[in-house]
Amino acid sequence: MLKILKNKWVVAFAIIIILTPLGIFLPEYFKAGDAWGEWSTEQVKEQTGSVPEGMKKEAELYKAPIADYTLNEESSMAKQSLYYILSAIIGVGIIFILSFGLKKLVSKNDRDPKLPAY
Repeated sequence: MLKILKNKWVVAFAIIIILTPLGIFLPEYFKAGDAWGEWSTEQVKEQTGSVPEGMKKEAELYKAPIADYTLNEESSMAKQSLYYILSAIIGVGIIFILSFGLKKLVSKNDRDPKLPAY
């Protein structure tokens, strides 16, 4: 376990993961509403008076698997913080898996003598 903690990347990602709840604490502290860029089309219309056509068109295209990073409609800041950290762990985990898979795929192809060298 200590060997893993010596890796600077692991430590950096752990710090970033632990700091993710700042995304809910800071807007709440400053009474700023939602985190920057996490607005619905209704909120954009309320703030600016109109909604860009591209945003209207693309708004329903993707729905987050865990909307608002929470499993409960009403949850305390502590629970929301845990959900943010869990979401960050899942996201970082997916990125690591994809990165290592791509690395293995590329390094495997580099050693294959049948493939042309670039």
